[in-house]
Amino acid sequence: MGRVKLKIKKLESFTPRQVTYAKRKHGIIKTAKELSILCDVDIVLLMFSPVGKASLCCGKHSIGEFIAKFAQLTPQERAKRKLETLEALKKTFMKLDHDVNIAEFLDRRNFQVLREKVRFLQTHLSELHTRLSVDDLQQLENSLRKSLYRIRAHKVNMLQVQHQQDQFMSSECINQ
Repeated sequence: MGRVKLKIKKLESFTPRQVTYAKRKHGIIKTAKELSILCDVDIVLLMFSPVGKASLCCGKHSIGEFIAKFAQLTPQERAKRKLETLEALKKTFMKLDHDVNIAEFLDRRNFQVLREKVRFLQTHLSELHTRLSVDDLQQLENSLRKSLYRIRAHKVNMLQVQHQQDQFMSSECINQ
């Protein structure tokens, strides 16, 4: 008798979730190690169990070497690889009949980070506003100008990444 294929969705009850994790964890680690050996690639697999216990699987290099290698990538290369990874995930989800909007995911995440920064700065500014001298206000103005410049540069970078993503998507549509 064959095995029944489970629909991939979050298990609602804690106990079956814990049991499934325990059963599948070793298989995932074994597959990751095999992929590392077969394809001669560096891997780092970090998993947290339902109770929060971490499991780490490294290929032939340590986690420190892996992070150092990642840190050497330029921000543009990281953004490019992030888009490639998200596209691969999107294709996988599409095969499973799930609809994924990568742009929405990126926008929502960036929006949340920026909103938190704005809240922090607003709180900080309201506290300082009552006790600032003219020189302090001038320094604050300069700081705000620099921040605005960085935000505009970040916006330009995001638009470039989005443009690359659009080009990638259009080339994928043409190739199919």
